[in-house]
Amino acid sequence: MKNIRKVIYIIFAFITVSSVLYCVQWKEDMECKTNIRTQLEKEDAGRYAQKLINEMEYFPVCPDSQGKAEYYFEDGYGAGRTYGGDRKHEGIDIMSTLNQPGCLKVRSVSDGVVEKKGWLELGGYRLGIRSSSGIYYYYAHLDQYEDGIEEGKHVKAGDIIGYMGNTGYGPEGTKGKFDVHLHFGIYVKKADDEASLNPYYLLGYLSGRK
Repeated sequence: MKNIRKVIYIIFAFITVSSVLYCVQWKEDMECKTNIRTQLEKEDAGRYAQKLINEMEYFPVCPDSQGKAEYYFEDGYGAGRTYGGDRKHEGIDIMSTLNQPGCLKVRSVSDGVVEKKGWLELGGYRLGIRSSSGIYYYYAHLDQYEDGIEEGKHVKAGDIIGYMGNTGYGPEGTKGKFDVHLHFGIYVKKADDEASLNPYYLLGYLSGRK
């Protein structure tokens, strides 16, 4: 009888602790989503908040399974850039502690279709993936593409699409002009054009999940 009571107590304690942890996680999750909505409303893009939260399932850089490299990022959106003329930085740079091309895999944050692939002087080897909601996700400075990634290909959230590199700022094939990183950008339709959004809060949200 005592053993039965002990088992019931353990089960009850486990359920209680699990419920508390779930509530804490739910609260933190809601606070993150609220911060994202606030940030996007400031950018006059609040109507995209729910779409972004719903369709962005993965952080764009995979953790290193061998533990040799880690990624990190800061809010550098809007910072000044001079290569190619004075301009504003339209994304977030996700850096590698190893600073070695190809050391970290890049994955699609959402389902979508590869709309653009190839070289850009500013972005090096880049990919542009358009989700079904019309949001355009931009991945730049790749060292190389994953096999099979071509324009028109449908990808799923979490699919590997390439490898972090330091390509760009010159003719095709230029490497090493800056540290290894992934430039990640988000573009949404506004009127007859597309405008960039600051991905920082969204990346922070995703980095805490997966």
